[in-house]
Amino acid sequence: MNQTTEEEPVVESSNAPDYAAITPSGKPPTEYTYAERRAELLQQIEDLGHPSAVNQTELADRYGVSQQQISKDLDRLDEYVRDRLGRRRDLEIGSVLKRCMTGALEEGDWNDARKAATAYDEYLDRRIDTLEFRRRIAALEDAADAEGDP
Repeated sequence: MNQTTEEEPVVESSNAPDYAAITPSGKPPTEYTYAERRAELLQQIEDLGHPSAVNQTELADRYGVSQQQISKDLDRLDEYVRDRLGRRRDLEIGSVLKRCMTGALEEGDWNDARKAATAYDEYLDRRIDTLEFRRRIAALEDAADAEGDP
């Protein structure tokens, strides 16, 4: 296996690549940038329906990197999803519900597809509300700290 050491730029999460919007180039997977590799990994997770469905050893061979790098990639994808929705469970739940919708649509089961879409939409609404609530609490705590309150 061709193991490479890849420097990832240190950036704030808001400046991180939008992995869902990246399409890997036509070059061999061993020549992908870290962003292209992660974009493809994200797509694989969504296609398979769950992060545990990917084989890290096989992926390391495919991309010519170490298994530790693939694990780091999965952690970064987790952060990517968390920044947009929440914690790793968001990656898992989102992947599963999207796969349920796709599977139901492929089978022509419109009722199950509707239920999965509704469940996903409600889940996202709850997560967004929770994240907004946490941001407000943090802002109140910061304001209290700035005033010198314990």
